[in-house]
Amino acid sequence: GAYVVGGHTEADAVSEVYSTADPTGTTWTFHGSGGFPARAGPGVMPFLGRLWVIAGFGMPQNEFSDPELLYASTRFRLLNDVYFSLDPTQGSSSWALATSAAFFSGGRYGFKMAVHRGQLWVIGGNQYFSYTEVYSSSDGVRWSRIIPTGLNVYKVPS
Repeated sequence: GAYVVGGHTEADAVSEVYSTADPTGTTWTFHGSGGFPARAGPGVMPFLGRLWVIAGFGMPQNEFSDPELLYASTRFRLLNDVYFSLDPTQGSSSWALATSAAFFSGGRYGFKMAVHRGQLWVIGGNQYFSYTEVYSSSDGVRWSRIIPTGLNVYKVPS
């Protein structure tokens, strides 16, 4: 199945969890709020039999409606935490904090994720500017930087 976790409305960030097993994606089930702070732009990936929710950004209510205000606001709160759930269909009590301070300083959102060779990978993303760093973890808690800052990850030799 597929999951949609977090996001935002015109008014605020949310921590809602939805899933579907429908191959057409037309039927979704709402599982309530996740057991993590509301966020938009998180990374979400299944790994080690768990669903992981990593970082993103939060925002006080009523500031998502104006994109200029969103990025100019000093209350635009970047998140740097990692949560997981063995069964995200069971609501907020099924989520646990893996770490409150992940691999990057200051938080990040909008990155890509993958699972490859027994590792969870986080690629690029944004803070107040774009990153090209790549990090990996075998457990979702301890992270290693694989490609130094500034290397174009789209042109890495095979």
